[in-house]
Amino acid sequence: MEKTLRTMFALIIMLGLAAPAQRSAQAANEYTLTIQVNQVVTTVSPLMLGSNAPSWLGDQRYADPLFRTRTRYSGLKYLRLPGGSWSNMYGWLGCEMRTYWVGTSQPCGGEGENWSSWITRPTDYINYLKAAKMQAVYIVNINASAQESAALVAFFNGDPADTRTIGVDRYGQDWKTVGHWAQLRVDHGNAAPFKIKYWEVGNEVYGGKQSAGGANCEPWGWEEVWTCDGAEYINGDASHDGYLQIRAAMRAVDSTILVGAVGLEDMTSYGNWGRKVLQEAGSVMDYYVIHPYPYGTPPANTSAGWAQILAKPRQQWPAQKNALKNAFDTYAGGRNIPIAANEYNLVYSHDLDTQQMMKRAGNMLFMAESIGQAISNKYFMFNQWSLSNGCSYVTGSCYDLLLADNNYARQPQYYSFFLWSRFGKTMLKVNTGAPTSRLSVYAGKKDATHYTVLVINKTAQSIQAGVRFSDARTVTGGRADVIRAASLDAMSVTFNNQTNIPNNLGAVAPLSLPLTNGKVNYSFPPYSITLLTMTTP
Repeated sequence: MEKTLRTMFALIIMLGLAAPAQRSAQAANEYTLTIQVNQVVTTVSPLMLGSNAPSWLGDQRYADPLFRTRTRYSGLKYLRLPGGSWSNMYGWLGCEMRTYWVGTSQPCGGEGENWSSWITRPTDYINYLKAAKMQAVYIVNINASAQESAALVAFFNGDPADTRTIGVDRYGQDWKTVGHWAQLRVDHGNAAPFKIKYWEVGNEVYGGKQSAGGANCEPWGWEEVWTCDGAEYINGDASHDGYLQIRAAMRAVDSTILVGAVGLEDMTSYGNWGRKVLQEAGSVMDYYVIHPYPYGTPPANTSAGWAQILAKPRQQWPAQKNALKNAFDTYAGGRNIPIAANEYNLVYSHDLDTQQMMKRAGNMLFMAESIGQAISNKYFMFNQWSLSNGCSYVTGSCYDLLLADNNYARQPQYYSFFLWSRFGKTMLKVNTGAPTSRLSVYAGKKDATHYTVLVINKTAQSIQAGVRFSDARTVTGGRADVIRAASLDAMSVTFNNQTNIPNNLGAVAPLSLPLTNGKVNYSFPPYSITLLTMTTP
């Protein structure tokens, strides 16, 4: 009997089935993530890491040192301003001069309102953006004349010595010279131009109120604009300048700028708005702007609801890109127009987010996956709504990355941007074998010797995976950065195991990167976003 047992034990060892270390080695990696070093998906543009900075936060918030610091270290690169619907009621000169600028241009606050004593001025934005090290995307007021919009370009981008004439607008207002408005910027404290390259004409113009835009607008309209017709928006009418006139006047001041047109994801809603915009300006527009929120009322705060939410980015972003490409083929002569998703979040109205899903860690994973899908599907620009907005009085839900009314506390979705900002300049193909309902994986290249993988674990279990390279290169060192939550409905997270996270996320000590014979095997924690940065020979 003893001999038999010894023989059986020897056989088991020989077959490699008994020794714990050997069993562990064989079962260690559930998946192998193989970076295809020679297969580039796309370059990673800073324009993919954006948010919105609305003017209603006021000058004092944008001057707040904590707000500036937490913006600076967020990982964001671009902020779209002056923000949402108020862009169509923001008379830039009246706001800048702190006066209720009555006349041919739009007053600071729209007809019958006066925001001038507290609103965020263009100068306040310049000071804030410089301190936070951000670039800007600016929405010009569709209700303003082409020359007024051109004067704003001169204010931000111009030189005081530039004597070029902007001209008299259709209302009789003389908008003087480029240098005149550049000198106003200098007089208000900013000698050097603050170059803004990306501009838009109006915000969600298709959603105009009937009281402002007429009977062709929908009864539920929300924008203070003069038209809801896509062709009029592009071409103007007898009393108003449209996109084409405004873009031409702006580019006459600075020919390097790009000016986006307001579009829609589909071609038939709001009186065929998207189709008309493409037919009238598809050959001219610099980019096409959409606001693709996936939900009105989100799925329930349950495991099934979160599974639906976390699957959404891989359904929405590729399908939407393909649909718009088909529309461009049909209505814009096949031109490959850049697509800017310049507002997005989980829910389009925080008043409908009754379970506060946007405040939870599941939205952080949704946000990280959305950024990855937007990059891999080659969107041009991507701006989350919103950096700081203010919470709903109805539901308590908030779009905010930084809570406007809670000392700029950072919501979980805030941290998605920081890891993506360290991803690298090039996205590479990666083979995983893992179902995307469990792991989403993106591979990046920072330079010739530094590679990354960004992994989103959507499950309640740690998932062990090996990271390999298609050319079998080894790893000599690196780091891990991990944001994780206790559950999908949690409203707080840890960063590299720290709960008291400093303002400067870059100062947080990294976690170690486990190496065995030049290979990485990593256990990705539950409900987490992990960025592995690897050094290779």
